Amino acid sequence: MNRISNRVCLATALLVGTLGVHVADAQHTHGQATLLIGLEGAAGRIELRAPADDMYGFERAPRTAAERTRQNAALTQLRTGGATLVKFDATLGCRVVADSVGVLQGRGTHAEVYARWQVQCARPVAGRPIGFAISRAFPNVERVSVQLLSDSAQTGRTIVRDRGVVVP
Repeated sequence: MNRISNRVCLATALLVGTLGVHVADAQHTHGQATLLIGLEGAAGRIELRAPADDMYGFERAPRTAAERTRQNAALTQLRTGGATLVKFDATLGCRVVADSVGVLQGRGTHAEVYARWQVQCARPVAGRPIGFAISRAFPNVERVSVQLLSDSAQTGRTIVRDRGVVVP
């Protein structure tokens, strides 16, 4: 992967840090996910956070084989399907590869699912729209709050049912 500048790395780390490390202390809204995108040139990072209930139907540890299967299916989809969830223009030749995927269990009844991906494209992403298919894959996620920081743009937008794009 190309080296990303310290400015974009630091800003992305700060954005990711705003999601909070302690799920128990974080406010989460059912039906809404948060997506942070940091890009420079043809490379970058993406992080998705969403309530576990929206991703696989419950927010506690799985109790049955069927619940384990649902949870594993959702986590596997996040590990292998990053490029289908966050859609870069096909002419850019982008690869989206999972860094880490998991569940952050808070105190009480709240848990969040997270996925972190690295992006590497053959050409710079600036000026090309990025689309989404998160609601298609996870129908209980109605809205995605997207924050994008790149070497050419800083923008935020709420995507409802995968309608809309952001442009770096």
